[in-house]
Amino acid sequence: MIDFLILFAAVLVGTFGFAVIFGVKPKHLAPATVLGGLTYAVFYLVDLLTPDLFLSNLAAAFFAGVAAFGLAVYYRSPAVTFSSLAVIPLVPGAALYSMMYGLIAGDSARFREQGGMALRVGLGIAAGIVFSSTVIGLIRPHLPHLNPQKKAGTEEKK
Repeated sequence: MIDFLILFAAVLVGTFGFAVIFGVKPKHLAPATVLGGLTYAVFYLVDLLTPDLFLSNLAAAFFAGVAAFGLAVYYRSPAVTFSSLAVIPLVPGAALYSMMYGLIAGDSARFREQGGMALRVGLGIAAGIVFSSTVIGLIRPHLPHLNPQKKAGTEEKK
């Protein structure tokens, strides 16, 4: 449990740092940072249940996409403000570094192993975001308070 809390704190600091670097508005800093931490928590929990990197990242990215949409509606800002920061903790930096090191050092086994890991993670993140966007796109028309369509019973003047 202590390991998770240390990782969670590091994720919060890292997400906050990226938010500052990306120039996120001050009112969005706290929710974007917390969303990054919660996204990592989802990844961690799913990874405990199934050590499949693709599924863990898919679930976490799906959560990030749906939660980012909710925050975007609440704060009346683009969802990408939150979703791009929320998936930062999922990016396989160590695997990418190790893959490139294997390429430079001529260690093809390391290159293939780490490259495959990075590919699975990247595909999981991409699939989770696409899946969440699709689900939101299907549900959104049925949520009248989120639809800026004309209200029932009113007609547009010409």
